[in-house]
Amino acid sequence: MAVQISQRWFQKRFRDWQNRRLPPVKQVRLTQRQVFIFLSREGGLYAFMMLAIFIAGINYANNLVLGLCFFLGSVLVVVMHHTFNNLSGLLLEAVDASDCEAGTYTNYRIRITPKGRQIACQIKLEWDDQILTIPVLDRATLITMQLKTPTRGKFLPPRLSVSTVYPLGILRAWTYVRFNEPAWVSPQPIEGILNGQRTLSDDDDESVLRVAGQDEFDDLRSFIEGESLAHVSWGHLARGQGMMTKRFSDPCGREQLLDYDAMHGGHELRLSQLAYWVKRLTEEHVSFELKVRQQSLSIGQGLLHQKAALRLLAEVE
Repeated sequence: MAVQISQRWFQKRFRDWQNRRLPPVKQVRLTQRQVFIFLSREGGLYAFMMLAIFIAGINYANNLVLGLCFFLGSVLVVVMHHTFNNLSGLLLEAVDASDCEAGTYTNYRIRITPKGRQIACQIKLEWDDQILTIPVLDRATLITMQLKTPTRGKFLPPRLSVSTVYPLGILRAWTYVRFNEPAWVSPQPIEGILNGQRTLSDDDDESVLRVAGQDEFDDLRSFIEGESLAHVSWGHLARGQGMMTKRFSDPCGREQLLDYDAMHGGHELRLSQLAYWVKRLTEEHVSFELKVRQQSLSIGQGLLHQKAALRLLAEVE
C-alpha cells in the first residue's frame, strides 16, 4: 500500500514537472531546454565495453588498451554533440485537426521545419499508437497522423514523442511535444425517434422520409402489451393470424426541427440521436434547424450545414 502511494505521488510530481517544463503549445523550436539525451540500449553496451577495457588497461598497466578506452570515450563525446544537434533547432507546428466522430480518428497535421540549411536525419515520431520515421529532413515537411478519439467533445492530443539515435545509435536524444490545437469530436450517431417514430418507404423508386402520424397506413407489426387498442387489426385477429397493430405515418416535410428537448434518454444519448438525424436529413436533402438547450443553428441544408451542426453537438457541454 505504501509503495503504491509513493508511486502515485512520484508520478504526479513527474507530470507536474513535465507540464511546467513542456507546456502545451501551438508551435515550438527545440532547444536545450526541450531536448533530453542519454545512452540507448546499444549505448549501454558500449559504455560497459569501455568500462571493461579501462579495467583491463589498469589491471595490466597497458597503455595501448587505455588509449583504446580514451579513444572510445572521445567518440562518445563527439557523437553526443551530433545526436543533440540533429534534433536541436527543429520547429514543430500544429497546422490543424479535422473534426470527426467519437470512436473514429482525427487527421492531425503538423509541420516540421529544420533550422536554416541544417539537415536532420532519422527523425522518429511516436504518437498514440503510430510510429513514423523521416529518413532525411532537409525542408519543411507536412505530416498527417491519425489519432483515435474515444469520446465526444474537445480533443487535445497526447504528447508527441520526437527522437533520434543518429549517427551511431549509441545515444538517444528525445523530446515530448504537446500541442494545444484541438479537434472537435461529434457524438457517435445512434438511431433514435423523431416526432414519435420514423419509417422509410419507397414511392416510385424514390426514398421518402416519413414520421409517425394518422393519415396513411404504413405497415403491420406485432401487438405489444400496453398499446392502445384503437389501432388493433381485428380482421387479422378474427382470421386467427394473431393480434396485430396498424401503423400509420405522414410524409415528412422538407423542413425539420431537431430539438434536444424532444429526444429521449440521457444527455449523451440525445446528442447521439441528434447526430444521427443530422446526417440522415442531410442525405435526404431535407432542410433542418437544430436546437440544443440555449444554443441553436438556423435552418439550412447541405454538407456545410451538417458540419456546422455536428460541431455544435461536439461543443455543447
